[in-house]
Amino acid sequence: MSTSLRIAFLLAAVAVLAPEAALGYGGPGSVISGIGAFLAAVAALLATLFGFIWFPLKRLYKSWTEEDTPAEETAASQASE
Repeated sequence: MSTSLRIAFLLAAVAVLAPEAALGYGGPGSVISGIGAFLAAVAALLATLFGFIWFPLKRLYKSWTEEDTPAEETAASQASE
């Protein structure tokens, strides 16, 4: 086991066995900032998912519909000539 992993386990054990050392006061400003940071992280995750899912599907749909359009336009232009 690496040294950094042993230190992490030791710190976790201290936090579990001595929770009074981890007590702290969360004032209104820090709590609101924490909630804002959490909401920003959720919004970033949703925006990422939207970008990776919606835009490729939109491009795929556009490519499917553009294949039909030129054939129809060609047939219409040949019929009018």
